Amino acid sequence: MAFLKGFETWMPWAANPIYALLHESIYCQRTASNWAADRIRQAEFSQAFDAKSSADNSLPVNFTGEMVFPWMFDDFAELRSLKAAAELVAHKKDWKELYDCNKLHETTIPVASASYFEDMYVDFDHAQATAKHISGIRQWITNEFHHSGLRDDGQRILDVLMAFSRGMMPLS
Repeated sequence: MAFLKGFETWMPWAANPIYALLHESIYCQRTASNWAADRIRQAEFSQAFDAKSSADNSLPVNFTGEMVFPWMFDDFAELRSLKAAAELVAHKKDWKELYDCNKLHETTIPVASASYFEDMYVDFDHAQATAKHISGIRQWITNEFHHSGLRDDGQRILDVLMAFSRGMMPLS
């Protein structure tokens, strides 16, 4: 029972519906997501993520992490009224570029970031490739936190990033 309650409160859709609506679209550039996670899971990883088959065969059950799937807008009562909007967002094709590398390189605004070595959702090498385009970026590269760092100790992370953005090096 404790597990179910914990899972139920982990992602309170009633309080955070925007997450479900925009989760995939934040990665789109000039194309629609068309429910990318669901398509890939069904096409390339259907057996790896078949929980029933895995359990029946005493294999590990794989989880999909933070993905949002179209069926969730049917299954979760808090999301049902947003199903049409979710479909519109999933099929929107005219997304702009996420960022302009030339503009990032030209920036004079202080930029500080936290990059986590073992973030299971953000590829470290990809993050570093992006960061190299940002002129003057100050990075806090750590394995002290994972993807949920802001939830785990947001005050400390923001303190470090604010210090970095001011050109200081925090000691703790």
